[in-house]
Amino acid sequence: MKRDFYPDGCQQGFTLIEIMVAMLLGLFLLGGGLQVVTHSKTTYRTQEALSRMQENARFAMDFLAKEIRMAGFIGCGNQDALTNTLNTPTAFLYNFGTAIEGFESSSATAWTPSINNLAIPSPLPSALPGSDIITVRRVDNQGFTVPTHVTATDGLTLDATATTANLKSAGFLTSTATNNCATAVVTDCSTAAVFQVSGVAGTVLAHATGGACTLQNATDDLGKTYANGQVYPINTISYYVRKKPGYQPGLYRKKGREDAEELIEGIEKMQILYGVDTDITADGTANYYVTADKVLVPDWRKVVSVRISLLLVSLDDNLTDKPVSYTYNGVQEPGDRHLRKVFTSTIALRNRLS
Repeated sequence: MKRDFYPDGCQQGFTLIEIMVAMLLGLFLLGGGLQVVTHSKTTYRTQEALSRMQENARFAMDFLAKEIRMAGFIGCGNQDALTNTLNTPTAFLYNFGTAIEGFESSSATAWTPSINNLAIPSPLPSALPGSDIITVRRVDNQGFTVPTHVTATDGLTLDATATTANLKSAGFLTSTATNNCATAVVTDCSTAAVFQVSGVAGTVLAHATGGACTLQNATDDLGKTYANGQVYPINTISYYVRKKPGYQPGLYRKKGREDAEELIEGIEKMQILYGVDTDITADGTANYYVTADKVLVPDWRKVVSVRISLLLVSLDDNLTDKPVSYTYNGVQEPGDRHLRKVFTSTIALRNRLS
């Protein structure tokens, strides 16, 4: 670049054209730098969103797989003849003879079978239309041995591990060490009986009729004695998609009469197929997969596997240049600027394979 100097050797300065050219070149360089930064940020946000979606899908499938695999587990024997002494043995929350049950989203507002009158209060509050619901029934993880049980109407005397802390942990006692009115099952690996814990005295679980609990026993007779058996809390656990106002939809779990709790965010829809073993001599292999509304009531005992499809949505918006349509469950949706991805898994019911 040519410069003029005064006679004493001092620099005279740049011309207006030179300054404008330099500014133009600077703008080009600045624009290129900003473009690199913008693309890098977009790539980072996209990769982070995809990673979060994969992580959420893995956690959701882990939760569902664990529950579904254990459906129908009632202690040491999964094929026990079950006696239900409750006064509402076929009510949704206490129908423990049906290990697994589904509800197909049959329209934008309804499910088949209907979930509207399953229990009071509603067992599945604010379920998101368009997504299926799955319910499993099984015992909890923590149980106790019953070393002494003299008659079928006597309380169940538990082993020495049934401390106050352990009874609270298992759900038989509340935080104030009073009866938690738990629903329980006692089993000796050949038969089992479901009952309401009407009282806890030391290490003895009572199962009398009447009492202060909402649920009642129709009889205090368990049908037999269960000395050297095992006793566990037993629950009905439902998984469904729900959306809180102002939040992304997520996978929720509702255990018995407890409040629903969010497990994983970013689960937009859930579709479920049930594998039914229709062989005369059951071999534990599904002959076909159908939606919940196509499973006849007696055939729920023949369901041996479950195929779950989850539609994950990114928590962040504006990850694409324009709205992107997507296809889920054979239907094309208009979409928006969120990212979406479908994850599918097939889960076997362990207690139907033995």
